[in-house]
Amino acid sequence: MQRIIEQTSAIHPHPKSFDGPQAWTARDFSGPSNWLLSVSDETRRELKLAIAHARLHRFEPALLQRENFPLPSLAVTSAEIRRRLRDGIGFVVLRGLALDDYSEDESRLLYAGLGTHLGTILPQNLRGDKLYSVRDEGIRVEAEYGRTGVRFSKSSAAFDFHTDSPSRVAGHTPDVIGLLVLRTAKAGGDSALVSGYALHNILREQRPHVLRRLYQPFWVDRRAELPPGEEPVLPVPVFAFDGRLRVRYLRFYITKGQEWQGEPLSGADVAALDVFEEVMRRPGVSVQIPLERGDIQLINNTFLLHSRTSYEDYTDPEWKRHYLRLWLADRAA
Repeated sequence: MQRIIEQTSAIHPHPKSFDGPQAWTARDFSGPSNWLLSVSDETRRELKLAIAHARLHRFEPALLQRENFPLPSLAVTSAEIRRRLRDGIGFVVLRGLALDDYSEDESRLLYAGLGTHLGTILPQNLRGDKLYSVRDEGIRVEAEYGRTGVRFSKSSAAFDFHTDSPSRVAGHTPDVIGLLVLRTAKAGGDSALVSGYALHNILREQRPHVLRRLYQPFWVDRRAELPPGEEPVLPVPVFAFDGRLRVRYLRFYITKGQEWQGEPLSGADVAALDVFEEVMRRPGVSVQIPLERGDIQLINNTFLLHSRTSYEDYTDPEWKRHYLRLWLADRAA
């Protein structure tokens, strides 16, 4: 069985709090204008031509390359998106794609094609799917966990703050997560984000012993999508620092991983994770991100955590909530 070793780190050595745009709280934003970027008319015209080109040559979305999907007018916008993701607040909502002009298959081409201009698209499960449907498929995670494919993204339940793939699902932890809104829910399903830099600052000031524990590894479960020959648990700290702060967290996977390893969470460990989650839920720390059909939300998965409220769906399958997810590796990382 392949042994994966995760690098851990001691408590962040810098004696001061983090500052700069990455260490935001909700109070730093005046509204959606702080994160919205609009697609230009020229880029919309180029998207139509690029989709027609891809269909003519029968390119599959998962196999698209940047050179197969030319968008010359996007160069400045894509550079700004990458700057905001890596060195700014860590998230962007791209609006104005006019999704009603396209079929769902064309929307997939559009999304994958845009993704090739922003990073390297990664597979998200053992089948190698690079475009992943986030929608309710009736999965009951607590009851069915341990079977391949049982993931919170396949249910309508609330999903607390987490990072995607903290345990290297299907072998990868993405730098950036993209979500294309094909259809919203009847009610609920609201998105929120929180900055790991801000959480680190609060814990350093108020609960340094908790922060110290979060720099030490927990056993994290990987059985949702476990590559053959690899171990079902992986030692992963919540916080790590290598010149940039990195956060990896999904509490359910920690609980299950510790149990699998035969080391259930101690009372002190539970208390530390409870404090971490209490800080995330404090008013004014996280920010709500309203999304509408056609939006693409892009977030830095290395230092932002995201959540989703539970939702009520439509009964008609054609109207059910449906997001498409991309996992991207930052080419500059």
